Amino acid sequence: MTTEHIEKIFTDYLKTDKTQYAILLNGSWGCGKTYFWKHSLEEIAKKNDFKTIYVSLNGIGKIDDLDHQLFVKLLPFISNQENKVIKNATNFLGNVLNKLSNHYLNTSISDIFKGVSIDTFNFSKYIICFDDLERCQIPVKEVLGFINNLVEHKNLKTIILAHEHEIEKKEEYKRIKEKVVGRDLKFELDIRSTLPNLFNKYKDNSDFHNFLLSAQKNVITDILVEYKQDNLRIISFYLDILERIFPILKNVDSKYVQETILFSAIIIIEYKNGGLTSTDYKDFKGIDDINEHYYSLNLARTMRKSEKEETERKKSYAEIFYEKYLDKRVNTYFFYPSIYSFILSGYLNQTELETEIKKRYPEVISKEIQDFRTLIHYKFRELSDEDFKRLTKDVLQYAKEGKYSIYDYVQIAQFFYFFSNNKLITESKEDIDKIINDGLEIAKARKQINDKVLENLLHFGDDNPHVTDIKKLVKEIHNEIKKEEYVANSNELIDCLVNKDEFALAAIFEKHKFSEELFQYADDKLLFDTILKVSNKQLFNFTELLRRRYEIGNIGEFLFEDTGCLNKVKMGLSDYLDKSENIEQPRKFLFATLEKTLMLAIQYLNDTRKK
Repeated sequence: MTTEHIEKIFTDYLKTDKTQYAILLNGSWGCGKTYFWKHSLEEIAKKNDFKTIYVSLNGIGKIDDLDHQLFVKLLPFISNQENKVIKNATNFLGNVLNKLSNHYLNTSISDIFKGVSIDTFNFSKYIICFDDLERCQIPVKEVLGFINNLVEHKNLKTIILAHEHEIEKKEEYKRIKEKVVGRDLKFELDIRSTLPNLFNKYKDNSDFHNFLLSAQKNVITDILVEYKQDNLRIISFYLDILERIFPILKNVDSKYVQETILFSAIIIIEYKNGGLTSTDYKDFKGIDDINEHYYSLNLARTMRKSEKEETERKKSYAEIFYEKYLDKRVNTYFFYPSIYSFILSGYLNQTELETEIKKRYPEVISKEIQDFRTLIHYKFRELSDEDFKRLTKDVLQYAKEGKYSIYDYVQIAQFFYFFSNNKLITESKEDIDKIINDGLEIAKARKQINDKVLENLLHFGDDNPHVTDIKKLVKEIHNEIKKEEYVANSNELIDCLVNKDEFALAAIFEKHKFSEELFQYADDKLLFDTILKVSNKQLFNFTELLRRRYEIGNIGEFLFEDTGCLNKVKMGLSDYLDKSENIEQPRKFLFATLEKTLMLAIQYLNDTRKK
């Protein structure tokens, strides 16, 4: 049923005198029933001079508790009510407060109102919304009986919000519902009309708000409609994610903006529906390999298999993901690792996202890269003598000047060793070695590394052992730069402890939630010395963050390398507690708690490590 139809039925209900039934708004969890009440139906009620009361039934276990909630909600209205029966407001309030003090001795609401003529209270201009019927712990027969007393005997306008599919004892519910509910309205979110209202949350961020209301409104709407998203919690999470990445998108070509909008949407939908978990933030599950050629490659593979083989074969996660989300949108799909990790972990690496977007623009190829590709990627035998001589000379010079990435030097070595052995160039192996070593020394200073490129490089063997030696050297440089990054992360942790910055400390733990970078290369002695000097508050914060870091079920699969540093800090702390006699309380207690937390973390990392 459309929201317009529901609004019309609701308006007619308000205008009908002395109703003896409630309206039921039925819809799935997260579809926006509560939002619709607060932003649409409640406004309609107020325009028709009705006072509104909202009561959530979620978690309520006794009718007495529901009595109390309703009483508290009614109290402001009753105390200001111009009712001739309640002649003295002071006496009224005194009576109520005296009775309220006895409420927690299981006094019923009827006793509380006794003496203040609640039976004469005029409910005619009030409407109550009872939300979360399916989450109420009171038996459905009792809670609906309570509501029925209000609608049948008090003529109180009432609307019930529920997800009927989740209500137990459906036969009993159906029988009682027929007596209480006069209109059963199926609520289905109209995303096209609701989105502008959701955008209003971001009015204070005017740039982002304008971004949403611009052409992106249609893009976002079409995506949500196509993937049948009517869960406001998921949609709100999606908009919050877009707000975080928006500053990076301000000056980006619209093509790539729309790529990020689509990619963010499908990863969020998959994550919120359980297809991805926070522990997957480093595991791309093959969806990073999906592109516009993915379908044709899969089709070709399928055609090579027999029908039986294809039927028995278990589909990969990437294939299922493709069929679910990309069958019609693969041409606008691009995998952004930083956004993927951000959605799953909560940490956004803005620099990485900026780099990923820059790489989407058509490549501006420098002369050194053009020469390198012409000489090595193309068949050098097809070059003229003059071109070959010029290119080999230029590429070697560029290599000596460190113009290439550290990984390119493996291929340069492979080809130039071949050229030298076959006397195609005058340079000897020793000359080439010196050029490569000089160039690598310059190139590594840029500290530009790529784990995936190195992994691909190491995947293939080499016919020439000298090329293998260069590959090992490149790997050493890669790991050296990587280690510097890890040490920097560890130093950042120590700086936060020293500077008593609890928010930055929490942010670092969140940033490296499933990453060994935090402790793997940490200076354990410096960390231990720092812990001894921090304030009690920071010591407590650090202990709590450590405890949370190692609570996840299979954490040893990701963070086992933490044990080296943690164990050294624990041993240092144990020794310190044994030898120091004058540690004041509660500091001694805090140190002992940290020691125990470290011990349990180490034990759990060992128990859950990959075997």
